[in-house]
Amino acid sequence: MNLRLRERREALGLNQKELAQNVGKSFRTIQSWEREESYPNAELVGALCEVFNTDPNDLLGWYEEHPEDKPTAPAGAEGELITCYRQSTEKRRSKILETARDQAELSQAQAAAPEGEGLEADQVRSA
Repeated sequence: MNLRLRERREALGLNQKELAQNVGKSFRTIQSWEREESYPNAELVGALCEVFNTDPNDLLGWYEEHPEDKPTAPAGAEGELITCYRQSTEKRRSKILETARDQAELSQAQAAAPEGEGLEADQVRSA
């Protein structure tokens, strides 16, 4: 669990004793939670959410789509292409995909052509 209790508590300007009073526990319990030696039960998670004005999903670090689960783009030009694609509108994405397909087709045709009859290396279809 990644409660970040100390960070949240300090952001509200509370000390451990004040937070303990707000949730009905001792400051030693708060210390234990902040050191991740123990964790609050479900009832106390609810009390903490009220104090921090958040919901259990946020407090407990649960995400609908966890940032670490998102695929990362490869490095270099391939990564740049993927990043550009992800940042584009749906209409622009279809253009990027169309261009990539055209270039892949040209590359395959060039590789398959007998020597001397191949396509020019810089030949590009117009979009």
